[in-house]
Amino acid sequence: MAKASGKPCRKGVVGGTFSLLHEGHKLLLGFAAERSESLLVGVTADELARSKGHPVEPFRERADAVLRYLSEVSPGLGVEVVEIHDAYGPAVDDGEADCIFVSEETLHGAFLINILRRIKGLPPLRIYAVEILTVGGVRLSSTLLWRTKLGRR
Repeated sequence: MAKASGKPCRKGVVGGTFSLLHEGHKLLLGFAAERSESLLVGVTADELARSKGHPVEPFRERADAVLRYLSEVSPGLGVEVVEIHDAYGPAVDDGEADCIFVSEETLHGAFLINILRRIKGLPPLRIYAVEILTVGGVRLSSTLLWRTKLGRR
C-alpha cells in the first residue's frame, strides 16, 4: 500500500552484524532507507558476533557506523538501532513493522521470521531481498575483509 511519503514501507526492519561496514552493507541499508518511512536496525550483540570466526568490532562501534551511514544517505529518516541477541531480533514481535530487508543469503531468515509472526498473531512482513555483491567473482563479506586485513586466505 502506498504511503503519503510515497515509500512502500511504514516501518522497515533490517539486521546484521555490520562488521567493517562495507559496500554490501551500504547497499542493503540504503535500499531499506529508500523504501521506509522509519527503520529499525538490529545489530548483532558482541556475544553472538563472536561466533563469526574472525574479529568483530564492539557493538557500539558497529551501531555508530550504521547510524552515521544512514544519516548521510537519508538525513530525515527515523532510525532506531537495537542490539540483537538471536537470529530474529525485534522483527518477530514488532507490530508496527511492515517490511523486512535482507540479502539473498539471509532470505530464509525472513521466511522464518514471518512464520514466527503468524504464530504470534502478527501479519507477515513484506520481504525485500538485495543481491549479494561480488568482487572478482568472490562474495563481498566482512569475513573476506577481515581475512584480507589479517593477511589470511
